[in-house]
Amino acid sequence: MKKVIVDLGCGSKKVSRAIGIDRMAHPGVNIIRDFEQSLPLKSNSVDALHASHLLEHISSLIVLMEKIYQVCKPGAGVYITVPYFTSRGAFRDPTHVRYFTEETFQYFQHPVPYGIKANFKIRDVHYKYRTVFRIFPKFKKNIFRKHLWNVVDELSVSLEIQ
Repeated sequence: MKKVIVDLGCGSKKVSRAIGIDRMAHPGVNIIRDFEQSLPLKSNSVDALHASHLLEHISSLIVLMEKIYQVCKPGAGVYITVPYFTSRGAFRDPTHVRYFTEETFQYFQHPVPYGIKANFKIRDVHYKYRTVFRIFPKFKKNIFRKHLWNVVDELSVSLEIQ
């Protein structure tokens, strides 16, 4: 059986073999949809969902995360990349409406607070360090990341539907 892979907000850089959903027409986009309104997918139909540099533009993050949870099968992987909250990139784009830390996604795992209708398990967190910091050992990079600004450009999180 063919796996259903979705690239939400794919733009012109869609993940290979994925169904590309975006608000605007770009090469590779299969479905044009305002995903803050609805996702054109059946419940429990998606095996993997990618969202790269999308969530920072979403005004109602909880609603979208609940929709993602609804359309994904149990055990599905959800792969998210966002600008890290201490990076210049998080602040320079005037279309960004929120900022992300490694703790942001804890609000979408059990026990889920605020009546959020989702249950993701955080599988992995990865930081994309700025070039000058990549030469340092992990323990030093962690110190820099926690105490300095503009050390990490991006945060990538792998989630699993529970």
